[in-house]
Amino acid sequence: MEVSQASVFALSPVFASLMLLVVGNAFAGTENVSNALQTGQPSNIQLTLSKHANTAIRLEARSAPLAQILKVIADKTGVNIHYSVLPEAPVTATCVGENVGQIMDCLVAKQVGLVAHKPQKDKPAEFWLLGSSVGSCQAVTVAPVVPPIAAAEQQPSAEEQAQADQSMQEQSDHLLEQAKAKDPGQRAEAITNLISGGMKDDPNVRKVLEEALADKDASVRANAISALAQREGEGAAEQLRQALNDTDVNVRMIAVDSAGNNSVLLQQALADKDPMIRDFATSKLEALNTQGKGN
Repeated sequence: MEVSQASVFALSPVFASLMLLVVGNAFAGTENVSNALQTGQPSNIQLTLSKHANTAIRLEARSAPLAQILKVIADKTGVNIHYSVLPEAPVTATCVGENVGQIMDCLVAKQVGLVAHKPQKDKPAEFWLLGSSVGSCQAVTVAPVVPPIAAAEQQPSAEEQAQADQSMQEQSDHLLEQAKAKDPGQRAEAITNLISGGMKDDPNVRKVLEEALADKDASVRANAISALAQREGEGAAEQLRQALNDTDVNVRMIAVDSAGNNSVLLQQALADKDPMIRDFATSKLEALNTQGKGN
């Protein structure tokens, strides 16, 4: 789902090993950050900007969705933030730093795979919160006030199960239709939601995901390859191989993240023209080698 048309893009969920990667000193400088506060900022999220070197940026968030916090950061600082699945629990955090990179590092508490790319002449700084680990982040989430109470699982009756199956099928059909919408944002959202809302045994779901790999919108393609990798596992290896040749760097980044432990795909990514992709693939291969030596 595309959360912010200006600078925040949501990518579909993937699963891989937990890791942290920061490329160089890829943090956005404060010289390009305006001191003027924007209106429309949620009351439970305050991002203030100043000229003080050590406290140039201050973030205060109280029981706010992480996606909403990321949107505020992107809107006010101009950086691009890309992410896949995010924790649903509300977030409470206080972060102070000299630049956006330090704020992002604080916000995800160094437990989420983070790739940072320093600003270029023609583009702002970019951050990727990798789907391989962001869904498991516990550091910034608020624990439930009342702990869950263990209870005996009650099996649904045949009638209840039939109603649940019908409801799931209707939701799946709706998402399949939405995936054909004219608006790329709606298509991207539908592709993402097909993972949780699509029928697992419905061949039409895979068909739509494969068709989305050729979508003219890069965010739709990125969502599609990530969703397909999560749904099909090793069965999506060929699609991942093709995605590594995509013209858009974001699609290739998600393909590397979705490659999991497939060393062949990671070796392919080492030849990418973008150094950020090569560095990411190298770090994943090094992690695989370390893991192999430990076993």
